[in-house]
Amino acid sequence: MTEAERELTKRWVQTWVQAAPELQKVRDADIRAADTASMIECTAALFRDAVKNFPPKPVSGLVEQQKWFMKLHRA
Repeated sequence: MTEAERELTKRWVQTWVQAAPELQKVRDADIRAADTASMIECTAALFRDAVKNFPPKPVSGLVEQQKWFMKLHRA
């Protein structure tokens, strides 16, 4: 790493260190403003719709996964 790259990295780190408190304030405000109950309702509705339109397969895929692991193990 050159000296110029090292200085650039130091400035980059310092910028994030200085920004961290403000970013945390924004994050905290977003969390406080979130309407968790309505998001849970929305997510539940989306999940029900997905299950209705794309029902789960009769197998989980674990057997197929194990086959891939065995192939990788042999390689």
